[in-house]
Amino acid sequence: MRKELQPDVHVIVIEPGEVATELSDHMYEQLAITAQDIAEIIAFAVTRPRRLTLNEILVRPSAQHST
Repeated sequence: MRKELQPDVHVIVIEPGEVATELSDHMYEQLAITAQDIAEIIAFAVTRPRRLTLNEILVRPSAQHST
């Protein structure tokens, strides 16, 4: 997709870890990424200068172990 849409569209993969949602239990919610966190990361990614390309952003809560 990236090759087909260049240079007009940038394709960025954003991989969030465990995100707090209405389905999360209360104990876990305090450690999870919030929707606001993800929104800020997306805003950061799409406002980079056109001369830069972000291919992938992997986001994990500090307490989450990588798998």
